[in-house]
Amino acid sequence: IHYSFIILIVLIVIISFIFTVYGDRNDVSVVCEFLKSYGWEVQKKPTDIEDVNIPTEFDEVYKNYNKIQEKSQLDLSPYKGMKGTRYTFIVKNYPLDVGETVYANVIVIDSKPVAGDIMTVSLNGFMHSLSELGA
Repeated sequence: IHYSFIILIVLIVIISFIFTVYGDRNDVSVVCEFLKSYGWEVQKKPTDIEDVNIPTEFDEVYKNYNKIQEKSQLDLSPYKGMKGTRYTFIVKNYPLDVGETVYANVIVIDSKPVAGDIMTVSLNGFMHSLSELGA
């Protein structure tokens, strides 16, 4: 094995890692600013980052979710069949005491926020648009 080959592989891995981390940080910053534009303050570090696939045909769940998007002048329809990333943050300025943590979700495709919601996770919880300021 040539040492130059090993060094090249190590450099490729390091550069790939840097671009991956930088890309995520950039998207996180974009998402935080996007949420701020709707009046939401969130913790700077997401609680979850997950890949999502937008289906080519919307079932009832996606149709209802897109109705939530439309309330915030967003539309997930142009992104059918695309892959994105969902970022989840804890909301710090929810106007009501709902007795549990409130989260903001934002779906990002090509570094652009395309959908989002405000929600809780309990059985009696809620989900609403980014433009609504209380459940």
